[in-house]
Amino acid sequence: MMELETLQAGQINVFSYRNVHARDVQLVRLFAGEELHAYLLVVPPGGAIESHAHENKHELFDILEGEGIIEVDGRSVVSAPGRCVFVPAGSAHSLHNESEALWTLRITCQERVYPRHLGKLIGRAIRKRMTRWIG
Repeated sequence: MMELETLQAGQINVFSYRNVHARDVQLVRLFAGEELHAYLLVVPPGGAIESHAHENKHELFDILEGEGIIEVDGRSVVSAPGRCVFVPAGSAHSLHNESEALWTLRITCQERVYPRHLGKLIGRAIRKRMTRWIG
């Protein structure tokens, strides 16, 4: 998986990370924040990502080009450019490109935060402040 080295404000041309000649599913990390991540997903004709779930992660699929089917908890959604599909944490979902063209999506993920993660969040906040103070 290719990824950008640092998280900086600004614009990203997501299409520049796409290999239009690839025959496999491509997943490129666009950025990774503390609880927010984004990826470019390119599914070739006939390609699929089989059913799976993320227990602690919400996902929002923005369709950029092409057409495919996203199935969420047994419900099929035909996904074309301009459409967004939200997949709540814990929901089984799959993606299928049954067309003859590339299907390009941007995935924005948000990690769910639970009370049991409080120690992790406090530790991260302290490390972030220490980095600023110490340099």
